[in-house]
Amino acid sequence: MLLKVEKLVKMYKIPILGGGGAKELNYLLGVDIPRCVVIGKNVMFPHNSIGTVIHDNTVIEDNVKIYQNVTLGRADVYKSSKDANTEFKGFHIKEGACICAGAKLICKKGTLVVGKNAVVGANAVLLNSIGDNEIWSGVPAKFIGMRDRVELDIEGENEIT
Repeated sequence: MLLKVEKLVKMYKIPILGGGGAKELNYLLGVDIPRCVVIGKNVMFPHNSIGTVIHDNTVIEDNVKIYQNVTLGRADVYKSSKDANTEFKGFHIKEGACICAGAKLICKKGTLVVGKNAVVGANAVLLNSIGDNEIWSGVPAKFIGMRDRVELDIEGENEIT
């Protein structure tokens, strides 16, 4: 929703707060999703993604849901992103994944991957990659189960392979 509004603001040159408005709109809603984030088809940001912050080295595949107040960020923020010693690469959220409200995905090294159809529970703090169809919750996040075949078939969005 936010990205669509931002595109409309730019396309029709709607004056918001005296300028192009896209940046101001992000500040008003408390959202930080850089333009360089790769976002697939049918990605949903319910509740206008209020309070959501997504690192610029992020790939989000098709049919992903990211709820409000979610953060995808580096664990080594004290290092410059240009620092040759940083082991951080980014985030990859695979098709059909769901990141629930308030979840924090914190990556120290490599690429943190959220598997296909995986779920990160509300207010979870995820520090490691998770596999396809897994459900993780808690602080720090722990594996709590698997999404079952019936649940995925009902959604009709994703096939289990």
